[in-house]
This record gives sequence, C-alpha cells and structure tokens, in this order.
Amino acid sequence: MNIHRKIQIFLIFLLVGGSFHLFAQSPTKRQVVLKAEENFAVKNYYGALVYFDEALEYNPNDADILFKSAEAARLFNAYSKAAYKYQYLLDSLKDDSHPIALFWLANMQQHMGNYEAARNNYNFYLSEFGGLDSLMTLRANKELGSLDFAEKQIKEQKDYIRVQKMEGINTPYSEVGGNIYGDDFYYSTSQYKEPKKGREPGREISKLHKKTGDDSSIQMPGYINERNEMVSNSCINRDGTAIYYTICNYINYSDIHCAIYKSDLDSNGNLSNEVRLLDPINMEGYTSTHPHMAIDKMTGLEMLYFASDRPGGKGGLDIWYSLLDPKFGFSEPINIEKINTPNHEITPFFNMETDFLFFSSDGRESLGGYDIYKSIRINDTYGKPIPVGLPINSSYNDIYYFEHPDGATAYLSSNRAGSFYIDSYFEGCCYDIYELKIDKIELDLKALTFDKITGRPLNNATVTIYDKDTGLELARVTNDEGNEHLFPLAIDRNYFIVAEREDYYPDTISFSTLGLTKSDTIVKKHFLETDKIILDVFAFTKVGNTPLDSVTITLIDLSDPNAKKTIQFNPLSNDFYFLLDAGKEYKIIAEKDGYTNGEEYIDTRNINKSSWIKRNVYLDKFRLPDLLPLTLYFDNDLPDRRSSKSTTNAIFGDLIAEYMSRKEEYKGKYSSNLSSEQRQQVIDAYEDFFEGDIRGGYDKFRLFLVALKQELEAGNTVELYIKGYASPRAESKYNLKLSQRRVYSVKNEILLSDPEIMAYYKSGKLIINDISFGKEQAPVDVSSSIGDERNSIYNLKAAKERRAEILRAARGENKK
Repeated sequence: MNIHRKIQIFLIFLLVGGSFHLFAQSPTKRQVVLKAEENFAVKNYYGALVYFDEALEYNPNDADILFKSAEAARLFNAYSKAAYKYQYLLDSLKDDSHPIALFWLANMQQHMGNYEAARNNYNFYLSEFGGLDSLMTLRANKELGSLDFAEKQIKEQKDYIRVQKMEGINTPYSEVGGNIYGDDFYYSTSQYKEPKKGREPGREISKLHKKTGDDSSIQMPGYINERNEMVSNSCINRDGTAIYYTICNYINYSDIHCAIYKSDLDSNGNLSNEVRLLDPINMEGYTSTHPHMAIDKMTGLEMLYFASDRPGGKGGLDIWYSLLDPKFGFSEPINIEKINTPNHEITPFFNMETDFLFFSSDGRESLGGYDIYKSIRINDTYGKPIPVGLPINSSYNDIYYFEHPDGATAYLSSNRAGSFYIDSYFEGCCYDIYELKIDKIELDLKALTFDKITGRPLNNATVTIYDKDTGLELARVTNDEGNEHLFPLAIDRNYFIVAEREDYYPDTISFSTLGLTKSDTIVKKHFLETDKIILDVFAFTKVGNTPLDSVTITLIDLSDPNAKKTIQFNPLSNDFYFLLDAGKEYKIIAEKDGYTNGEEYIDTRNINKSSWIKRNVYLDKFRLPDLLPLTLYFDNDLPDRRSSKSTTNAIFGDLIAEYMSRKEEYKGKYSSNLSSEQRQQVIDAYEDFFEGDIRGGYDKFRLFLVALKQELEAGNTVELYIKGYASPRAESKYNLKLSQRRVYSVKNEILLSDPEIMAYYKSGKLIINDISFGKEQAPVDVSSSIGDERNSIYNLKAAKERRAEILRAARGENKK
C-alpha cells in the first residue's frame, strides 16, 4: 500500500504546532468551534485545545465542547487538564452522552499515577458501559491488569537507582534520544521551527545537538542540520566511523513519516557521504526510525536495530534488526517476534556488556503510557521481556533508554512529572532527558550437590546454568573435590540449573533474580537420586577403634572377574564412598603402610536398589613402641625416703605435684652463687626441665596408659620393660632398692589407674618386668658427695638421673 502510515508524534517526541491565528474581529462561538475542529482534524491538538477552551467561554457547561476540549488535552498529553475536564463533565454536568469520558478519566488518572482512583473508574466504566464497546471493554480490563502490575512494581522499586533531570540540556521543548560516544553527549531537541507558511507559523522541528563535558550544548555542525526537516535519533557505530539518524517529515501536525540515514564520521567529528539507507531498511510508504547500532557476537558483524511499521510485523511499530555485511550491505530485516505486540515497540538499545535489549512499549502491562522493557539476547534468541521497574519507569511515557557500557550511568527521555512544559497553563508536552545513576549489584550463585538418600555432600558433580527464557547454556562447572559450584549472575534474569553426576539422575532447579535490589549470594541445593546401592566404608585402627586417615581402599567385584577394580585414597579422613550394583558380591581391602590389611565382604544379592549400607574396616598396628622410651622423674630419695625396701605403696602420679612445688627451690639452690647471666641460663634450663620433662613426661605417660588399655581391649598380650635409675648420692645397694621402688611406683600407677588394666594384669595379659640398676649406671660427672647438696641434689645432671624409664613394649600372642 503506497501511502504514508500515520504514526503518533510522541514515538519520536512530542511536537507542538502553534498553527492557529487570531480572528480579525470578535468571532462567534460557531467560528471558534469550527477553527478548533479544523485544528483537531489535522491533529494540531494544542491549537484545538486553545480554541475549544475559547468556545467554552461562551458556555462553560456545553457538554459536547467540554468533551472535545478534554479529548484535545488528552491527545496533547496535558493529563491533569484532561482529567479535570472529564471529571467536570461527569460529576458537575452529569453528562451521560459521552460514556467513553469515564474510561479516559481513569486513563488520565493512571497516567498521573493516581492508581486507586483509576481502578475505581475503570471498574465503574465496566459496570455501567461495559457492553457498549467490546474493544474498550477489553482495554479497560487490560488496564486493570496494568494497575495490578503497577502496584507490584511500586513494592519492588529499585532503591539502587537514582533518577535526576539533566542540567544544561532540557528546555520547554522536547529533548530526546540522549546517547554518548567517547566524551560527547548527543541528543535531539525540538526547539526549532519550520519557515513560516503564509499566515501560519512554522511547526516545531528537531535538530541534533552535542555536548562535550562541561561545555555548552551546540548544534552539530555540517549539513546534517541544514534542512527544514526533523533530524533526530542519532547513534554512532562501535568504532566511531559512522553516525545513523532519522529524518522525518510531517504528514499532519501530529503524524510523521521517517527514514533512516547514515553519514561517515571522522575523528574530528566531520560528516561526509550522507546516504538514505536503501531497501530493505527504508521501505517505501512505511516509517523506519530509532536506529541503534550494535555488534552481533555470533558473526562479529554490525547489526542495526530499528523501529518500523512495515508489513510482516505484529502491528504498529515493531522492533526489527538487520546484519550489515561489509560486501553485501544490510540483510533482510528480522522481526523480533518475542518482544513485539500489536501496539508499538520503539527506541531499541542493546547493551553489549549485559546482552540486554532495551525498548519501550505501550502494548504491555505498564505503569502508564510507554514503559521501558528489556529482553536478554543470547546468540540470536531473545528472552521474555521484563519491565525495568521503578524508578526508571513512571506512570508517564518513558522512552529512549541508553545505558553506559559500565552499567553505572544511563539516560532516558520522559514527560513524567517534573518535566518542562511548553505551555505551563495546560501542563502539556514535553520530553526531557533524565540521567540515571545505578549502583552495581553483585549477585552470585552457589549451587550445592548432595546425595538424596544420605544427605551428604556429593562431589564430582557437574552443574550447568541456563538462561530460562532462551534455554541456552551460559556456563558449566565440575567440582571433583567438593560439592560447591559457583557462578556469577545478572540482575533481572530467569535461570535454571541442572546438576548431573555419573550413576545419578539429573536434578533441575529454576530461580530468578527479578526484583533483587541488593548484592547477595543465592544458594541452591540439588539432591540427586541414584538406583545404585550406596556403600560407606570407614577405616579404623583395630586397637583403640580410632579413625584412620591416609588409607587406600580397593573395591573388587567378585561376581565379575573382568570388572575393573575401584581404588580410593583418602589422605584427610577415614571415610570412603562407593556405588554398588544389586545382585553381586564384593570385597574391600584396606591398606596403609605400617598396618596389617583390613578386609570386608559385601553381598548385595538380597539388597534392593537405592539402599544405603555401611561397613567398618579395621587395620592393625602395635602402637605402643611409637610412644617409647618414656622417662619419668623423681625428687631426691623418693619414693619412701631412707627406706630399705624394694617395693612401695606410693603411686607415681601422687609424687609429681610435690616435686613440681620445689621448682623455685631447685632454681635458687643451684643458681645462688652464679653471675646474673649464668643464673638466667640456669633458671631457663630448670624451667624447661620441670615443665617439659617432669610435667610433660607425666602427661605423655597418661597417654601411654590410654593406648595400653586399648591394646589390651583388642585381646592382645602386652609385656612392658621398666628400668629404674638413681643418682650416685647413696651407696650402690641402697640405690638399687631405690630404683626398684621407683619402678614399683610406676607399676602402681599403671595398675591402679583403671580396674580393667588390673584385671588384665591378674589374668596374665599384662606383664611388667623390672630391670633396675643402681649407682654404677650413673655418669661419672654426677656428684656423689652427700655433703655437697648443691651438686648431688640440685644439680640438673643429678636430677635427670633420678628416673624410671619404660624402655620397651612387646606384643604376645593375640588370644581374642
């Protein structure tokens, strides 16, 4: 159809025609009304509004004129004036001849964010006039859905985004299409006029401006603005070599026809070689507008997003894209069906860093008017559009979203509350450019894998994350050593993750980051099922039943001689995990250097699938020799001073406290006549002896007793060899008996420490041998002089001779 399609002007920006003139003499009401209707017919809604209001001065209660005045105000985007007029028509004049006024009253209230009043009036319209117009009934129901949507959006307002009107850019006219390249900010402004046509003033037209840093905004130089046509919607390609823009011409005062142009751009900002893009981008008789250049990640080619009402779309303006081949030019445009509606989708912008395509739509649920949506693009697939939410969107028209690559700054054009008016009385028009400051939201996913039967962490699983809207894989992580799988996430995305592991069924979880407003780590837990039999093996020492690490477990399938052995080594703990088949017999062998092997047999022939069984395997080692030799120290002539007996009732542990209480005495007696430097050395040596050898030796002895009991409990016979020593202070015969008493006190400590150990001793399972010596065993440099107590008692060499040693432990035949 070779005719111009009519496109509403605010798809580019709202232009206000001032094309009405004063009458030469006082007009009649009929003349004023005719002039108003003439302006309305050519969509000069501002002129129509002025004339209809002038006609109302003749009769403020003329319901028909008042309704037309409200319609002109609505189409001029003077929402508050339109709402007042509809309200007055319905409430004050009690008019019932314009039932649609009730719908438009609700719509104006919706545009101004008065959602409760809008809901009441939509419902009132449906109850009173719902059967009159099926299309308006459908629309009223749709808008009620949008009100529900708006209430949800209000609750989920994004506090990390701050919106403010840009300084030094905006005027009472429309400023739109803000975008940046390098240090320059580009936009369109409608503060220019066509040349005057006879008695009619020229209509507003737009030109491209540029602002660099803190400099003033200037009109872009060169031929691009040297025309009496609307120039707008600029974008510069990624390497800065070309600028694309739209040139539009009026069809009437509100409808325009647009085509996309391109000029080469050099590094100094000079333009050359302007061309009107050929078919298939510009199609004769149809509008193509809102160009935006990006890069197709699949091919590396430049791609052009644009809006067009060409055939093949869903209705109104749709978003299309075309790839630019350096040799063959632009490809046949593709309609992005996933995002388009029967209404209008306009002003596309694609962020190469986040893979989101932003656009504005009046065909979806909204806060009112045009709302900005975004759709993820992965390869050539687009996800379900999602609203960007408050405060980016408002109840007014929000268009021309542009985001800096770092995601911290963005721009949009809006006629929201706070925008400049071209007419402060009617509060109509216009679009201003707003800047958005966006705090970065850090989101991560921690996907954990577990066995469903045992609830334990499941290692060696693979987790894959997908975009739910496109179904495309985003990343894949396998963790052989643990059950954590970490992924970075983006806000406002729908995901699903799949966890997989050999011998397990996959598990899928869906989740979304929609509505999240703070940095966070999202944790998702997968519980995977298997039809195998789960075998847990735990390795222990046979003596003491102590968990044993660094064990190697070999699993052998006895039912299949050709089956490969499964070998696991755990250097950190004593647990092992295997998956078995039902209906088989298995053998496990546990091995560790220094230990005898442990073995277990498992029969799964009568075990159902998806079962969980446990087996302990025990490895044997005689551990007592590892704790020897063990040295225990005694105070002078203890136990039982000046006794001639070789036995004693004293218990070694009871002697330790008294000996430790003499620590300072020993230090002082021996160091009293030394220099300060020598004295400190002696004091340090005695501190080490008392704390490390006397007290530390006894602590080690207590651990030895625990290990001894464990050995006996395992059914082994143990034979100990204890040797007693004495310093040479007394004669040899006395010292031999003293050494024997010292062995005896140690023996008493062993036997009386636990009744069970005494029972093992009486039964012959524990044998204690005394191999004591007397004076002849002492070193020759240890004083034997009774009169020289400093050296024969308090000298550290003499003190170290007063001891008993458990020298050796042997294991007898295991009778258990």
